[in-house]
Amino acid sequence: MAAQPATGPQVAQVVNQEFATYDKDGDGVLSAKEFDTWMVALKSASDPSAKATSPATKAWLNKAFAQADTDKNKKVSKSELTGFLSQQG
Repeated sequence: MAAQPATGPQVAQVVNQEFATYDKDGDGVLSAKEFDTWMVALKSASDPSAKATSPATKAWLNKAFAQADTDKNKKVSKSELTGFLSQQG
């Protein structure tokens, strides 16, 4: 049975539950490093061969952060992350 894509409300629930785990400094937003840690965890869950240090993964992380950081303040908020993850699929 294939996994169903998460819907907006499901994504928001996961983001709300997991955000503090990755927001290591507790400032309410994710730095690029914090964001990368979460995205690598998600990518590794679907692709166990994904390596955080590989050039392809680094390029993907940079692109993902740029897309998620919609206000371009070099931080990703809960709402930005929810919006970004809701678009993925």
